[in-house]
Amino acid sequence: SYFDDGVGMLTQADVKGKLGRPHMVKDPLLSDETTWTYRYAMSESELDPSGVKTFGKQAGDLMGGAKGGPREKVYCYMYVLTFDKEGVLRRWEREICPIPKPPDPFKQGLSG
Repeated sequence: SYFDDGVGMLTQADVKGKLGRPHMVKDPLLSDETTWTYRYAMSESELDPSGVKTFGKQAGDLMGGAKGGPREKVYCYMYVLTFDKEGVLRRWEREICPIPKPPDPFKQGLSG
């Protein structure tokens, strides 16, 4: 992958040139590392490079499958890139985006 091949070689300028500005930057004063985070939403078809799921959906449509059926699932991923003090990529990881919990209506300050 782009990041696997780029560990130890890609610079912050390289990554910014390809992906644009990161969504979040952590640059602690007492650390020699900087962390950039990118968030991306991807559909099932984008995550299925073989096209097996897409082919199955197309085959279902050809056999009279319902138009306007269930929508394709969308997944959110965060790419967390860690650069050294020279701005060279040292490691990276892909994580599933955290989903915030909705407020609990029973724990809100309701007075009677």
